[in-house]
Amino acid sequence: MPPASTLRRRVLRAAAILLGLAIAVLAALAGVSTASHGEASVLIGSLESHAIAGLATSAALVALSVGLCLIPVRWPWLFLLVPARIVAIAASFAAAGLWSLTTSPSVTPLLSGGCATGYVVQEDTFLFAARGTVYRQDGILATPVARSSGDDAYRAFQDGGYAVIEDDTSLRVWYNIRRDHTAAPVATVGEPALVLPVRTGQDFACGSTGARTPEPAEAPIPSYDEAALRAGVAEMLSASLAAAEGPVLDAAGIPIDLGALVPSMSTCEGGGTQLGIGLEFSTADNAASVRRILGVWDAAGYEPDRAMRNDMRYSERLPARSISIRDTTTIDGLVHMSIISACSPVGVPTE
Repeated sequence: MPPASTLRRRVLRAAAILLGLAIAVLAALAGVSTASHGEASVLIGSLESHAIAGLATSAALVALSVGLCLIPVRWPWLFLLVPARIVAIAASFAAAGLWSLTTSPSVTPLLSGGCATGYVVQEDTFLFAARGTVYRQDGILATPVARSSGDDAYRAFQDGGYAVIEDDTSLRVWYNIRRDHTAAPVATVGEPALVLPVRTGQDFACGSTGARTPEPAEAPIPSYDEAALRAGVAEMLSASLAAAEGPVLDAAGIPIDLGALVPSMSTCEGGGTQLGIGLEFSTADNAASVRRILGVWDAAGYEPDRAMRNDMRYSERLPARSISIRDTTTIDGLVHMSIISACSPVGVPTE
């Protein structure tokens, strides 16, 4: 391992190089802006001039902080150097924090017929708003020529939610403001959202389609008649008690007869009928029985939940819609379980 003085010099040399590079980047960005009268900027990947300047400023402040902390000085100069170190370190953290908090823009080539057009679209989001800038790109230099926008943080060009009609002189562009989950073709009716001049004299790459993939449609929630609901409740009741550590006894200590358990019927709030059954029982090991019953419910495809010391499971698609269980062994020596079915579209029969 090199001595401390040698290591200090190496770190100071690296910090000086980093500071020089950061200053050179900032100077180059300023030169591009001045030469183009503020019209052009640098675009590298998804980072344009402002983001690159923020990154270079953070790097410069870090390098400056390292240099101020490692430069050896006599103690009288510490009265000046220590405050300078504190300010530099605080500025480094502030600059790095602000840069890290910026959103992550995306840059997407604008395509026409599967071929690049010489334009790219940088899109960014803030809260639920999306905004975009269309750049004419020449190497790492880019000139903004148009703007786009979107709702619900939707980036239309990154998603491929746009259409382009090209003629000899112009590119007419339509794009979606909100996400179309079916990925249907974008309509090219009415006035285009953007009109861009065709770039000539250059050969642009072809082969990319920018096609979107439709999101799979969610299957409709199944509907069950009364017979299916009874069968579903009976199946879950039987599977639950079969998983318990036997014997399974009711509150009076009598073995439970599944055939004697009849669900009650009630009217759902939105109409139709609903079945429900509540059960109190004890087993050879209530805690183990509850764990095994919950395992049966999980294996059946129910989603877990918990409320008021009740372990609950629910499903939007199974006949037994909501199931809950609670171990009150320390209170009454019992396990309390309830099963509630989905709603059938058939009303409760009257006597």
